Amino acid sequence: MRNLLALFHLAIIPIMIYLISRNSDSYTYSAIMVLSFSIMASIIEWLYLKKKRDRESFLRPFADKLLVLTVLLFLAFWGKFNWLVLSLFIFRDLLAGTIRLRAARENVIIKSRWPGKIITICEISLIFSVLIMEYLRQAATVVFVPTFQLIQFSLIIVAMIISIYSITDYILIYGQKISARKRNWAVINNENMIILANRKSGGFRDGYRRHLLKLFARRRKARIVFLPQTTEMFKGIGKIIKPFQQVIIAGGDGSFESALNHPLFKGKSLGFFPLGAGNSYYSYFYKGKRFEYLRSRFKFREIPLDILGLKFNGQKFQTTFLSLGIDAEVIKQTKNVTDHNFADYFKAAAKVAFGPRLAYSLLCEADGRKYQWDNCFNLIISKIPFIGYGLKATIGDIDSDDGLILGLAQVNTHAPFFNKGLRLWCILLTQLGLNKAPLVPLIGKTFKIKSGKPFSLQAGGEFLGSTAELSVEVLRKQKVLMI
Repeated sequence: MRNLLALFHLAIIPIMIYLISRNSDSYTYSAIMVLSFSIMASIIEWLYLKKKRDRESFLRPFADKLLVLTVLLFLAFWGKFNWLVLSLFIFRDLLAGTIRLRAARENVIIKSRWPGKIITICEISLIFSVLIMEYLRQAATVVFVPTFQLIQFSLIIVAMIISIYSITDYILIYGQKISARKRNWAVINNENMIILANRKSGGFRDGYRRHLLKLFARRRKARIVFLPQTTEMFKGIGKIIKPFQQVIIAGGDGSFESALNHPLFKGKSLGFFPLGAGNSYYSYFYKGKRFEYLRSRFKFREIPLDILGLKFNGQKFQTTFLSLGIDAEVIKQTKNVTDHNFADYFKAAAKVAFGPRLAYSLLCEADGRKYQWDNCFNLIISKIPFIGYGLKATIGDIDSDDGLILGLAQVNTHAPFFNKGLRLWCILLTQLGLNKAPLVPLIGKTFKIKSGKPFSLQAGGEFLGSTAELSVEVLRKQKVLMI
């Protein structure tokens, strides 16, 4: 039932285009008929979801917005709607999306605002007012046309005012949150820093990356120490780093995670220099800036960060982010690769995309609240937001040391065939900070996960193995360096 309703929402647009193309003179009747069917489908779906106490289809918000803009575009093309007003609506949507995307990269939370809902209601009302007026003209019933013209004019004025207010509102909130965050972070004016570089990291083979590392060290007057290329990465490092308060780990995400799991660094302030292929930590600590940003002499800010304790199969591991499902399967495909460059990850993603179906039946418990998902294709548990995985603005304001953990399940209510494609859709949603299906945001101090079959598990960009059960909690705090 849900699948048919969701697909019907997507099919409405080509149906409308077909009907209009058959007889452009009767586009009003065609549009009214199609929109009426859409409203009926929306009411049926709402009643169905209310009865089942379930989430809406991932297709629904996308299809509804596309339908409204498509109808307005057709009306403007036929001279029945003002192009300037339509351009303002589109500009507002694009600008709001851009600000939300930029805010997400800056680790700033901007939730959906009420003006957006009012604008959508006005857009739908405008469509019906135009269509009704055209119907009255064609039916030679012109007595009510002035009334609907007044209604349409009022709706346009309200929608334009709220659109302008919405644009201003987004800009002001973004600026306020950026300023507030900077005020709460302690600036390090006197650095006492050492850089530990991992020559086994894939980025170290890049001449430009090595040049940046030397320039970074020279600008900060920091010494570079190359880690031994042995199984014990930090062997003999204790005496070297003892006089230094700030330690920069130059490597990939795995190198930084190794430092989190080593007792030598618990009393230090840990920073990160990107020498890996993925560099999710670079996206967090440097807010997704390009590598050229490392050429400047910026000031670091020191903050406390919660470190998560992961338990599975009798093992313990410290991390700031982990995932199971599709993301972990991609990391699993790279476990025997030595270079770990972009091409390796691309090949791994292709293998997963065209490989066996991935769907898990999971029981998740967050602070005692239980969730049962029959088709969960990806689950992320994390303390930090970062590009690629996208724990961004889907939950709300979370402090770095408040003892809370973020969770983001991606649950498909349709056939598992859509799972892998939906992973890309989820990345887009999270980058824009949109909490929409198939995303299920979670928050808690402890997480427990159980599955009917073993799933692949990765943490910090490293494949840890397979398990059918795990638990996560905040274990301790670590001082880290950010900009």
